[in-house]
Amino acid sequence: MEFVTGGTGLVGRYLVAELLSEGRTVRLMCRPSSNRKALLDFLASRGLNDQKLEWCEGDLRDGSFLEDAIKGCSRVYHLAAVVSFHPKDAELMMQINRDATEVLVNAMLHVGVSELVHMSSVSALGRVEGESVHEDVPFENGPDVTPYAKSKFESELQVWRGQEEGLNVLTVNPTVILGAGDFERSSSALFSMVHQGLKWYPTGSNGFVAAKDVARACVLLADHGCWGKRYLLNAENRSYQSVFDQMALEFNRPSPARPVKTWMMGLAWRLSMMWERVTGKRSRVTKDSVVNTHRNHRYETNRLEQTLSEQGVIWHYQQVNETIHETAKAFLEQLSPR
Repeated sequence: MEFVTGGTGLVGRYLVAELLSEGRTVRLMCRPSSNRKALLDFLASRGLNDQKLEWCEGDLRDGSFLEDAIKGCSRVYHLAAVVSFHPKDAELMMQINRDATEVLVNAMLHVGVSELVHMSSVSALGRVEGESVHEDVPFENGPDVTPYAKSKFESELQVWRGQEEGLNVLTVNPTVILGAGDFERSSSALFSMVHQGLKWYPTGSNGFVAAKDVARACVLLADHGCWGKRYLLNAENRSYQSVFDQMALEFNRPSPARPVKTWMMGLAWRLSMMWERVTGKRSRVTKDSVVNTHRNHRYETNRLEQTLSEQGVIWHYQQVNETIHETAKAFLEQLSPR
């Protein structure tokens, strides 16, 4: 049996589907508010059922619960995390991303479950001006580092501490993840925005990768014993404009044609935060979120391909346009019953 946290999330649903399709038994930890139906619908769309899926409801910060939950499991896939660029979520991200990972590592050490696959983020990697990001760029704190990035870096420290104390661990560090998730949240919300007729596009660029590739990499790396390393997962470096153009093409919508200038972004997040204070409604636009989409991020690495090749596995990423095509189709299928 394999234990999964964050299984109802974007990558989590693909991971659960990957494991079940191979006939494995999965114990899935969830919260009371987790959308179980969305996961079950996702599995059904792939011809899978929940006969080998065991639900386990609890709190990641509860060590006693986790010790009981992981007993009898051979491996833990830790995907649960809070992803936010909102300043009010800084403390919560530390509690869930860092502190809960510490609790999980301690539970594994105490119970004797020795294999941990941790989904981190490229935010936990360092940046060097003028160079592409890769796994070995050391993380450095600073004024431009977001609370999310700090929380993911510190969660990795707990994972590597677990390795020093006897666990077999690896981390995957994906770029912007695209896939059929909750289209009102995270990167999946980009599809909703373009479908609704988004007119503006950010001028920056980033790396993009399919959610199903992230899930597949987690399983392959663990199955082939590729422990002790972090793996940056990135299919392509693309401008946001080109990604939005492809989404618009899939939806038969006009492409966003107006670039968001730097001064506009500064005005947008300030006005948005003022509106939040007046209305009490959480703003989606924050300083960190708009600044990030204005920067040009580039990622270069072949560690995943080389490591799997040494194990006799040939790795190919799904092309970003194909990922957008599949995700847009899933979005329209969800929309049609309404």
